[in-house]
Amino acid sequence: MKTIQNLAKSTVVALTILFSSCSKDSAPLPTPAPAASKSFITAKVEGVDFTTNIFGASSASASRSQPDGIDLIQILGTELSANSIAITLIGVTTTGTYTIDPSTDGSVLAYTPSSGGISFGTGGCAGSGGTLVVTYIDNKKIEGTFSFVGKDVDHCETAGTKTITNGSFRGVFVN
Repeated sequence: MKTIQNLAKSTVVALTILFSSCSKDSAPLPTPAPAASKSFITAKVEGVDFTTNIFGASSASASRSQPDGIDLIQILGTELSANSIAITLIGVTTTGTYTIDPSTDGSVLAYTPSSGGISFGTGGCAGSGGTLVVTYIDNKKIEGTFSFVGKDVDHCETAGTKTITNGSFRGVFVN
């Protein structure tokens, strides 16, 4: 199980660094609602809108695999200004409400600002955590809502927090 937890956390960090390397040359423009068949993540980060729908196209992706026979679902989305939200779920196979906090076996919700170098997640600091509600799941996609308070795991005692609310997501799995 530790291997899966480390794999999930390493994947979140690697994808966050990849998507955080983009520059932020312009301010986000209003965009229409995400297309019904695409992956997306929307939320409010400290009260500011976050959307992966950029100029009518989604910048979110999702995958589902079974390393060591345990379901691993990953949804990653980046907005125009290169901030990103990652949802990593271990062992989630049915609809329901899931608590995601440092005691969760590998599941993590994380927000990474475009500046990089720091990620505010639910995976390791007291006082971090959130709720994820899966409203639909099958072999092709997962949908639901989420909210969380994230902290920088490398600086639990000194880092501030990021509060993410009104989150919704759809992950259409890439085969």
